[in-house]
Amino acid sequence: KNMIDKPTPEEVKNARIKAGFTQQEAADRFGFTLSAWQAKETTGKTSRGLAAGTYEMLLLLADEHPVYQLVKRGEILKERD
Repeated sequence: KNMIDKPTPEEVKNARIKAGFTQQEAADRFGFTLSAWQAKETTGKTSRGLAAGTYEMLLLLADEHPVYQLVKRGEILKERD
């Protein structure tokens, strides 16, 4: 099984940046307030982790998923070496 572990705040931030989202855009896309999203990128008492499934979707959008890759509809798949 290729399970995605619950991410650290740093991993959440890195994936968000690679996906090209501001904190507000990520919050909007995943249904959080800005402050709730910021808590997912913060360590310490105010930290609130991002669920593994949500992180997995963020990795897909960032093209960082270890197994799967999103492809836009209508695009031709190219063989990868």
